Amino acid sequence: MIDLSERNLTRRTFLNVAGLTIAGATFGPVLTSAEMSHHERIEAALTNQPTDRTPLSFWWHWANKDRSPRRLAELAVELQRRLDMDFIKFSPYGLYSVVDWGVELNVQGGETPILAESPIEKPDDWLKIKPVRSDAGEYLIVLEAQRIALEMLNGEVPFVQTVFSPLTSASKIAGPGNLMRYMQDSPRQLHTALEAITETSRSFVERVISGGADGVFFANQWAGVDLLPPDLYNEFSKPYDLQMLEPLKGKTWFNIYHLHAHDINFDGVLDYPVEAFNWHDQDYGPSIADMRKRTDKCLIGGITPSARGPLVRGSTADVDREVRDAIQQSGGTGFILGPGEVVDPSAKAENVDQILNSVLDEAND
Repeated sequence: MIDLSERNLTRRTFLNVAGLTIAGATFGPVLTSAEMSHHERIEAALTNQPTDRTPLSFWWHWANKDRSPRRLAELAVELQRRLDMDFIKFSPYGLYSVVDWGVELNVQGGETPILAESPIEKPDDWLKIKPVRSDAGEYLIVLEAQRIALEMLNGEVPFVQTVFSPLTSASKIAGPGNLMRYMQDSPRQLHTALEAITETSRSFVERVISGGADGVFFANQWAGVDLLPPDLYNEFSKPYDLQMLEPLKGKTWFNIYHLHAHDINFDGVLDYPVEAFNWHDQDYGPSIADMRKRTDKCLIGGITPSARGPLVRGSTADVDREVRDAIQQSGGTGFILGPGEVVDPSAKAENVDQILNSVLDEAND
């Protein structure tokens, strides 16, 4: 790893020495800074060391294109090259983890698949949820997409695979708004299902890591006290989460906990065995500066993903202001610029491209 502090180099000096390569492409300008590698930049961010420029990543879904392994891999790598991203957060469609348990999908052209029919109609239906193979069905599609993407990347860019917490998968099986009822009225049946989901999810994590991923993007949609009181979180989420994440120990170096919440359960999440946190800093908070007061782990955020943010509604100048503000809040180390959630697909192309432009301009100020 390149240590800027030992060489007494500022970011600006670093970039002036290294130079910038500017290339054109059919999908917009690609700008690359050529001193630190993507791996070095991420490693530095995870250890609170200086970087030549702020590391960045970006992710969204490609509705109904992401169910083809090769197409998903190609789109992910194309996006990385477009923005000179320092890691890929791989983004299979959000229901991949539950289809093999009998979830029926409503697939419409150009729209993200949604649940059409749940296999859970009564409490005892949870007892029918048994472990499924993590190397078959929808899981195999994701593993094959990962294999193709890693082959295309040739080890040049860190890669993290999206996985869902067992309780998140259970909520997707149950359908919107139904899971809390089962927690309260049918805990025994739900726990039985969570054990099966955890066994499958843990096995999938093992295959993801043995397949070459540098870590996982662990998404938990129940990480907020607004949705789940701490006592229920400690009963229905955390024990299963930790079982699922156990295979990462000693075999990975870059794992991210995505806190999908309006009001984060800080006491329940900050001790997870991950290297970075990602959350809705712009849409719901807390801010990057406030989160830094709570943890010394790497923070990933700064970009508003929703349709109300500058990527969709604003100008390139608005994007530039958001990027610079995020970097300033971070203090310049222990931070990776990225969205707090999957970005709205209606984001303007010129605003997406501005993210990299702003990062490079800020580094050279």
